[in-house]
Amino acid sequence: MITDVHHVSFTVSDMERSLEFYRDLLGFEVLDDRTVEGNFAETVTGLEGVRMRIIHLSGYGQGLELIQYLCASGQPQAPRTCDTGSAHLCYVVDDIQSEVSRLQERGVRFLSSVMRVEGGPNAGNSMVYFLDPDGIPMEFTQPASAG
Repeated sequence: MITDVHHVSFTVSDMERSLEFYRDLLGFEVLDDRTVEGNFAETVTGLEGVRMRIIHLSGYGQGLELIQYLCASGQPQAPRTCDTGSAHLCYVVDDIQSEVSRLQERGVRFLSSVMRVEGGPNAGNSMVYFLDPDGIPMEFTQPASAG
């Protein structure tokens, strides 16, 4: 029986740049920073000779794991939102325009302007997608009741 979600994880190309984004810009707290290699790392990933830096962060009731593959690096670009395997993390905000402006001032790329959800269970909410430094999609949502 599943009892909880422990964390989500993203593979990143530059850990320091990603820390500036997730820790400094989005407000996650670093819990652990380590380098992993050897038999365990090779077995769990199925990659021979793998060496990776793993940082665990926490914020907003969510565990976040960032992994930079130091050996056995992969493709240099994140999947597009339409690509199989693409994922995103959605943050609930109380002032979406303010958050968009704050991130735009720091050079964060948004895929559109803020949109109003027209149907479904999130009808009336405001939302917008943006990209982390590796092009990993992220989302802000502001519940209709907050605005």
